[in-house]
Amino acid sequence: MNLPSTIKHQAGFLHSPAAGYDGVFDWSWTQGCFGTGRITPMDFDGVVERKGNFILFETKNIGVPIPKGQMYTLQAAHRLGCFTIFLIHGKTEPEIAQIWYPGVDKREIHEGVESIKNKVSAWYEYAEKNPKNGIDVSFLNKRVDQLVEQNDKASAQINDALAIAKQLISVLERT
Repeated sequence: MNLPSTIKHQAGFLHSPAAGYDGVFDWSWTQGCFGTGRITPMDFDGVVERKGNFILFETKNIGVPIPKGQMYTLQAAHRLGCFTIFLIHGKTEPEIAQIWYPGVDKREIHEGVESIKNKVSAWYEYAEKNPKNGIDVSFLNKRVDQLVEQNDKASAQINDALAIAKQLISVLERT
């Protein structure tokens, strides 16, 4: 099978096709659409939504690291506060999973399919009992407040520098 260059680990891809695999989509047409960097679309290996709660699965073979861009995306999804993220190693059966819980920096490591399966079941029970009405974006408001504060400080420094410059010009004009 001739795979597009956007599939980074082609041998692993062919060995472990995704659930519901219906062929390969060639994303190379997006090259150049995202600035001058090397950004290409990526996917999550599994996502389930239950009552506004999301569980996200990313799987890798043992010893295969998560690429930087994909890790940035996973971290951004985690910061939204509604994703429980399972980073699972072992492509045919989960061997080890790192679990990130939403809204906190708590991380847990679980080994073995039964332990990981129990954590997925626990997520479902939690989601069933704790419906979410929306995504908490308060972190965006905090960031906007920080930027406004930084802007106000920079404006004050510019005004101070302008006042000093005017005084220097006045002194120079008198001499």
